[in-house]
Amino acid sequence: MANHSNLQRLLDRGISDSPAKLALQFEERRLTYADLDQQVGRLAGGLLQEGVNPGDRVALFLPNRSETVLTILACYRIAAVAVPLNYRYVAREARHVLELVKPAVLVHAEEKFGIVESVLDAIDGDRIFSVGDEQRPDFSRPFEELFANQALEDEIHVEEDQPALILFTSGSTGDPKGVVHSHSTAFAGIDDSRQIFDFVPSDTVLVGKSISHAGGLQTQLLAALLAGATVILAMKPTPAEAAALISRFSVTQYGMLASDLIDFVEYLETDPTPLPTLKNSIGSGDSVPFELHHRFRDLFGWQVMEGCGMTEIASYYAANPRYGTRKWGSLGCATPHTEVRVVDSQGKDLPTGETGEIVIRTPAATIGYWSNPDATRELFRDGWLQTGDLGRFDEDRYLWFVARKKLLIVRRGSNIAPAEVENVIDDHPQVHASVVVGVCDAEDGQVPVAWVVPVDESPPLSEESLRSFVAERLAGYKNPVRYLFLDEMPRTGTGKFDRHQLETRAAEIVG
Repeated sequence: MANHSNLQRLLDRGISDSPAKLALQFEERRLTYADLDQQVGRLAGGLLQEGVNPGDRVALFLPNRSETVLTILACYRIAAVAVPLNYRYVAREARHVLELVKPAVLVHAEEKFGIVESVLDAIDGDRIFSVGDEQRPDFSRPFEELFANQALEDEIHVEEDQPALILFTSGSTGDPKGVVHSHSTAFAGIDDSRQIFDFVPSDTVLVGKSISHAGGLQTQLLAALLAGATVILAMKPTPAEAAALISRFSVTQYGMLASDLIDFVEYLETDPTPLPTLKNSIGSGDSVPFELHHRFRDLFGWQVMEGCGMTEIASYYAANPRYGTRKWGSLGCATPHTEVRVVDSQGKDLPTGETGEIVIRTPAATIGYWSNPDATRELFRDGWLQTGDLGRFDEDRYLWFVARKKLLIVRRGSNIAPAEVENVIDDHPQVHASVVVGVCDAEDGQVPVAWVVPVDESPPLSEESLRSFVAERLAGYKNPVRYLFLDEMPRTGTGKFDRHQLETRAAEIVG
């Protein structure tokens, strides 16, 4: 009898309990659980006919759309390895990933044909398929050809420790690394996410985060499908578009990056839109400022969740509870099946209230970085994954984020956590968003510099007024030496504020 992994059987609940129920809506395309199962089976059969073998990589250069979901699930069924590429990649980044994973198949959106054409030599063979038919290039075949063959009748035998998914980090401090998840670790992250959000069949979940990243794919899309819920799929909708989708489809849960949550709240404050069906939301990727928590509660009457995750576990390692006490500003408590510790440089546990590195142990932890054994070894110490985040526990075992280990600013021997300074700056009524970075200084070692996006109000926000505002709330050494203004923050490929770019620019101006 074939050995099927839990990941291969991810749709089973929806297929058996409610096959006619809407599983996935993308634009005007509707797929029930029965439709989704049938389409995935046909695509899996097509990939097999193309000679895709277990362990082969299938690269996807696609935005959020139904074809992306079908391809990923089809890969799981035939024990191939799905490799979603960040849709924002330029040619150099795409080449780096493709040369690293050497895919047997590439599925790309027609809009990306120029980039794909420039990296054809990085693709193993000529199995290239284009989604869309308006400007399909000569080197690419129609994606629909993969559905012309007989459907796969049964999943391919697979061991739980076989690779299933490679997700690439954002690469804000260098070339992206390929984080490998096995059938076991990928499913563990999905199931943990289902429990964190308490996804149930009656939920309708709006997925707007990119599903080329863990935040969209693992913690939202696949977790909702595992629960037998309905998914409304979009590609980074604007606040107005998100509100319209929530209203149209009676969405109950919607997750956002903290940076996008700012825009969502500001839109609803300016253009009040009743969203009575929305019952839960999470802000992640960066700390949610205290004032934003207050504004969100004023709009909805309930608190936004906050949590922290990473590609290396493809889920959250800490999150405020779905129900019960949510402590504003905290990362919440350890998530299901996750052990969390705060340790010193020797790996010893620190007492409550003391700051150290957050380390975790979970069944959802990556099996390593693709073709990078050195980085894999550095990631773990005695079986514990090193997050690179600094934090502390309070007396109730809620975890509080202090800083990224590599982003901590050390000024004349005193540590400055950017998140602490950002929280204060964000409290200023004329500040839309802020990012604090460290710049090398001959006398102080490092000094903090703040980038600020002001609210478009009169009189204009000044550097002097911000410095005075912060001086009343923080010790002098934490007050940024310069306040630099932007109309909009640059972002990484995952949509987070690009601290690396801002640090480089600040050094050019201040250094």
